[in-house]
Amino acid sequence: MICKLGFEKKDIYDINNIVSENGEVCWQAVTEHLHYLESDQRVDYIKSVQSLGPVCESVNLHFKSLTKDRFVVQYAVWFHWTNYTELFLEVFDVLQYAQATEVALGLMKLTSCLERALGDVYLLIGKDCPFLLRDLLASEQLAVVFGQDVMDVLRVFIGSPYGLNLRNVLWHGFASPQEIPAKYCAMLLFLTAGLGQLLQTYLLKTKYILVHRPYVTFISLEELVAFPDLNHETLCVAEELVQVSNFVFKSMVPFWMAALTAFKQSRYADCVILLLPQLEAGLRLLFTTTNKCPNRLLTAEPSALYTTFDEMLKRHLDNEEINQLPSVLEEPAMASVLKVHFVVVVILFVFFVGFIFVFFQNNDTFMIVYVFILLSL
Repeated sequence: MICKLGFEKKDIYDINNIVSENGEVCWQAVTEHLHYLESDQRVDYIKSVQSLGPVCESVNLHFKSLTKDRFVVQYAVWFHWTNYTELFLEVFDVLQYAQATEVALGLMKLTSCLERALGDVYLLIGKDCPFLLRDLLASEQLAVVFGQDVMDVLRVFIGSPYGLNLRNVLWHGFASPQEIPAKYCAMLLFLTAGLGQLLQTYLLKTKYILVHRPYVTFISLEELVAFPDLNHETLCVAEELVQVSNFVFKSMVPFWMAALTAFKQSRYADCVILLLPQLEAGLRLLFTTTNKCPNRLLTAEPSALYTTFDEMLKRHLDNEEINQLPSVLEEPAMASVLKVHFVVVVILFVFFVGFIFVFFQNNDTFMIVYVFILLSL
């Protein structure tokens, strides 16, 4: 669906019918490409992706035609509602060169920040923000603020397992860099700006004030310093291991190399974001191999649950047979993985509340622990 479906139609759309000269999104020109099933009026994701594909390409070409200054003038103000405007300006820069790994990284960061911002909007009129993105996007509260058709468009790209599901496919390590079209990243950047415009109208009408939830702060960081700094020689060895390790999918090597480069450049947030999905993908490979269930390896379908960290680290499988992964990793490695799993859960939680972007830029404590354990697997 991601690699082919949105490329089947070759229609060309005039960008001036989709966005005004001052950067205002014409939502009708976008929502008219939605298709619904005749049986129950649910979104027909296949036809919607096909129809929206050329729109995404037009938006991508539009962004490539803009200078950075022009983009800032037209769009920057519409990202303020996310509480992280700088990230979206960074994604615009990535789209100018469309390097596959950077596009995928930008999309992972964008979707997580967008999810956090949508949760803040939900709390304008709702309580207890849904834990799952798909439930958040399907909520009545967001439909009240943005409109149901707008939320349906968003669900074509993220949140629904029946759509492109870009966020989950990337974050759970199912997609290689070359499998993520840059035009989908551009479209989500565009839609985020459009959501900002709709939100401004809603806030002016209701007189509500958008409040951003407080960030989480880590404490006692010195207690987490368990390993020495990773020096240049260690990182060079890591680069060699990545090329030959059975833990690493060959199609995923660019992610690993980009992660090591990010570490060298002290971009620890980017390094963690790139490595988290690869840890899951590698462990899923070991899990399915040792437990002789290869059909579970590439499950990223709406009709089946994908193999998660929780399942991979359990003592027993669903059929009550003993999970063979711990015996393959052996106790010391398994203990390390379990500890990393705990840290991963914490990191993911913090990431989804937005703090990880700031924190990891200047602190390599978690990054040192994380890379060390990955290299020891």
